[in-house]
Amino acid sequence: MLLLLAAAGPVRAAPLDSAPLGPAPLGPALDLVTGNDFAPFTGEDLPEGGLLTDIVRRAFGEVGLRYEVRFMPWRRGYDGVLAGKFLGTFPYVRTPDRAMEMLFSDPLLEVRQLVYLSAHSGMDFREPGDFRGRTVCAPVGYALPPELAELAAAGALARESPADLPACVRMVASGRVDAFVIDEFTGRSAVAKAAAGEEIRIAPLPYARAGQHLILSRSLPEAAAILAAFNAGLKKLKDGGAFEEILRRHLSAAP
Repeated sequence: MLLLLAAAGPVRAAPLDSAPLGPAPLGPALDLVTGNDFAPFTGEDLPEGGLLTDIVRRAFGEVGLRYEVRFMPWRRGYDGVLAGKFLGTFPYVRTPDRAMEMLFSDPLLEVRQLVYLSAHSGMDFREPGDFRGRTVCAPVGYALPPELAELAAAGALARESPADLPACVRMVASGRVDAFVIDEFTGRSAVAKAAAGEEIRIAPLPYARAGQHLILSRSLPEAAAILAAFNAGLKKLKDGGAFEEILRRHLSAAP
């Protein structure tokens, strides 16, 4: 098992009015931010704050940097990064709109996105056009895949945006909406937690593969240098074998 760096304490949800830690060797004295209800990747109730929280902290630690991690609603965290209140946030899939505002790290992890369908819906999935005339659920702060976002913008697809992913699971399970699209690990955990396995089915064909990234605001002067350091630390984790150990440990504990 990879040994924790001496400077790395347990991940905690810091209160919003707490004083930040002292400046890191590179970058401003700001915290990183992520959200809850995204098991096994992030969540303040998960070991080390979740798989990707663990990876982000370890990667920074490999290059001698330490940032505290806060947990809060996804939209609030993203907007806080844009406003300069936080250093960066994770994990995010690259979209055209986000790429205009944020710089993206190398992928933390590449995952399959699956289509979770209501057992009460006659919808099948073979290609994005099958979503026409349907209702899809994506919580506040979550992005639809680009093709579905275009359909929604054109009025060919309805979107429901509750506060969190568990609400989407319940809405699909009840048949109120037709589907949600999420990575296979988070989807499996969310459905299991809701005990909704009999009410939700997974389309046989995956929607796509997508990378999960750490993102920093383009307006932050040090953003490129911080991401370069982070990417170097991430590469060290992968080259040294610690990355695979982190994956095994977190995924073996997932539902």
